[in-house]
Amino acid sequence: MSRFGTQVTVLEMLPRIVPVEDEEVSKELARVFKKQGIRIETGAKVDPASVKKVEGGVILKAVLSNGKEEEFCAEKLLVAVGRSPNTDKIGLENTKVELDRGFIKVNEVQQTAEPGVYAIGDVVAGTPQLAHVASMQGMVAVAQIAGKPAKPVNRNRIPGATYTEPGIGSVGLTEAQAKAEGYEVKVGKFPFMANSKASILGSHDGFVKVVADAKYGEILGVHIIGPQAYELISEAVTAMEAEATVETMMSTIHAHPTIYEAVGEAFNAVYGLAINA
Repeated sequence: MSRFGTQVTVLEMLPRIVPVEDEEVSKELARVFKKQGIRIETGAKVDPASVKKVEGGVILKAVLSNGKEEEFCAEKLLVAVGRSPNTDKIGLENTKVELDRGFIKVNEVQQTAEPGVYAIGDVVAGTPQLAHVASMQGMVAVAQIAGKPAKPVNRNRIPGATYTEPGIGSVGLTEAQAKAEGYEVKVGKFPFMANSKASILGSHDGFVKVVADAKYGEILGVHIIGPQAYELISEAVTAMEAEATVETMMSTIHAHPTIYEAVGEAFNAVYGLAINA
């Protein structure tokens, strides 16, 4: 909406925007949004009782991170606070299906505790509410039902895509998560500012960040913010699914000039060997 010329304010209750992403990605998106004229207030708490429809729009009050209350007036208010599972009064109370805050518990092949009952998608406990996750879970469930080999969904191999401008694509552990799990971490980071195709496109904001295990070169996570990031992440997902190492990706030839060269450069940057940085 900002790019259409509308004044936009983002009120985020958590300490940073896109909080599930790597912290550096959040910081970069906030920087670019502010450059685009979007006002961002993190740590902001909206009083639901203050939200009122008025002639020409809506008003609301929010307590900002500095503790001060401010009134906001707008033509439109978009509330994005997540979704709840639609599992109430659908007959589950007459089965052995187990729930967690309304979400359905399943095993690795999508089976519930009730024989013959499977669950996929947004109602499943503990998995991201994403269409591509639901699709793969469906294939796993159908394979299991048909008695065919079924490979469970790996939580750390699910790509995330955020269709902002610049876009965001990510898979696996963030740097903070990897450290919290006890890994000795090496990070490679490559800016789109140094990518020739990004220069051709006139889209220099963002970077590719690789989080790797220092001991074995295992790829723990890849986080991209920049042009077509949600497309570029596919290479990282494939590499991780194939259990490729950083060294494998360093020797993978990337076409020139392309924006996906930046992915290859980020893998080289893990060992300080990026060519164009």
